[in-house]
Order: sequence, then structure tokens, then C-alpha cells
Amino acid sequence: MASKRLLDGLGYRQAQKRNSEKFNSFSKARQKEIRQKGYKNSGWDNVCYSWNILQTFIPSSLIDFVDFAVQKAEVKYEKAKQSQDMLEVLKAGKNVITTLKMKYQ
Repeated sequence: MASKRLLDGLGYRQAQKRNSEKFNSFSKARQKEIRQKGYKNSGWDNVCYSWNILQTFIPSSLIDFVDFAVQKAEVKYEKAKQSQDMLEVLKAGKNVITTLKMKYQ
């Protein structure tokens, strides 16, 4: 039985969808530039290669900021749980979800 191939923990369709969403977030001119670098989001090897191409166009400072925001939100959530204030727990939980959405969009 063949093992399932994964890219960053994502199967083929999930990785393909992530690529498409990131690709579509760029301007038309940037999309053309990315295509010229070899972006093709069909077939496993192409999806993997295309993700590598897309990562070169995503500013690393944005990725670093998002990771920092996620960590900060998680710390606030843990502190809120320790205080046992349900309103603060809910607010902190909402912040965690919001920052995770930023990370995985």
C-alpha cells in the first residue's frame, strides 16, 4: 500500500488549495512573474515546487510577525486560563483563533 505524500503536513488537494490562495493574493503582474519562475499548480511535484516558488515571494518579516503574534496570543490565553476569568479566556481564545487564521490564510 502506498504511503500518503505530505507537504508541510498537507495532502495534495490541501497543498494545491494553499498554493492557489497565496497565488491569487498577488497582483496580476506578480502572478505573471511567478509563472515565469515555473509556477504550475498541477501534479504533486509541481505543487511542491510551486510552493517553494511562492515562499520566495512572501516577505519573511510577515511570516516572522505572524509567528510572533501567534505565540503572544497563546501566552495570553494560558494566563487567562490560570486566572479562571471566563470572559478573559474567551477573549484570549478569540485572539488565538484570529492570529492562527493570519498564519494559515
